[in-house]
Amino acid sequence: MRIAFFIDDYLPSVHGVATSTAAFRRALEDLGHEVFIVAPKAEGHIEHDDHIIRLSSSKYYVFDSREMANIYPGLAKRFDAYDFDVVHSQTQFSLGVLAHSVAKRQGIPHVTTIHTLYTELIDDYPVAIVAGLLAVSFAFPVALKSTPVLPRVHRDSIKHLRRSTIKAALSRHGWRLTAAFANKCDACLAPSQHLAQILIHDGGLSIPCTVLPNGIDTAFYRHARAEDSLIPKEPGQRFIICVARLSPEKRQIALVESLAHLPDPVRLILVGGGPSEAELRRRAEELGVAHRVVFAGMLPPEQVATLLKQADVFALASYHFDNQPMVFLEASAAGLPIVYCDERMTECLTERNAVLASGITGEDLARAFNEVLGDEARLESLRSGALEVSQDFDVATAAGRLIDLYTGLIEARR
Repeated sequence: MRIAFFIDDYLPSVHGVATSTAAFRRALEDLGHEVFIVAPKAEGHIEHDDHIIRLSSSKYYVFDSREMANIYPGLAKRFDAYDFDVVHSQTQFSLGVLAHSVAKRQGIPHVTTIHTLYTELIDDYPVAIVAGLLAVSFAFPVALKSTPVLPRVHRDSIKHLRRSTIKAALSRHGWRLTAAFANKCDACLAPSQHLAQILIHDGGLSIPCTVLPNGIDTAFYRHARAEDSLIPKEPGQRFIICVARLSPEKRQIALVESLAHLPDPVRLILVGGGPSEAELRRRAEELGVAHRVVFAGMLPPEQVATLLKQADVFALASYHFDNQPMVFLEASAAGLPIVYCDERMTECLTERNAVLASGITGEDLARAFNEVLGDEARLESLRSGALEVSQDFDVATAAGRLIDLYTGLIEARR
């Protein structure tokens, strides 16, 4: 089978969707299938893989100075020669629209995975998110030949335009736009049950939606060695690690603030880069914990795996933004207990391997950290549970389910 993944931002960029796509590619190839990746050109990156198709791109500034593929009439025709059996979009933006056009031209199934909803970032990027919603609202009816999706705002809400009211209306509109895209596909995937329910009930998703959690190569993290870490760890120290983009929606500020309520041997390791780094450094200085925060920066997967093995607890403070973070899977595969604060997230999070904080503040998180780090027997039990839970998310199993889906869709078309 010849499979094409369309993704708006691929390796060498390090984030959950790119990591998941790369893992699925390897697993599908191990099963004997041919996989292509269609992605924008990455600045400064020279591509040597003939199965990664790079498209010309331009800068955009929604979250960072990233590259976005240039989409133009006639571009879909370029892919006729590849004779794909199925296309799978990991995005509902420009390359998702291109995937739709390619599938329609070649008469093949189009599967899309909904990873997250960007309107949840309205507080942090108001201008960019509103502009994006407007652009998509006009572009989808033209590109997808579909009925326009117009905002639904009750007149009583207009009389009392509160920030919360506007945000809720934009969020609902975002879900409806996302579902409108998915409804033009042959199948929709959601990495978590709660996201699938929102798509159906709030967005109006009408096509079949399969819950397929992201998968990883669990052996890669299980076999990593803590002694290969680049960060020294003194006897008696405890490491709390967070691997995520340093940005407002990830709320690392709460992790920094938690240190003020934790004993001195506890260190916070922040892996990743982003616009919040300067603010996080300032807050750490204000609290007098700057010497206990390590900014590791962007690291390749091999070094991330060794840091996960070296750490004592994995933490993520994002709230009502993430869907099924890949980092939870990676942490569990490395045998790390997880502390989190978003009650909506459930995949890979059980009482065997994770602790849900009682709230979202630094003090709330600190109580959860103390609960885990202050009880060696509990810590060891959570480590064992993490390794067990991670086996349910091995990418080889998920890839097999993906092939079953593709095969059914192809046979249905025939």
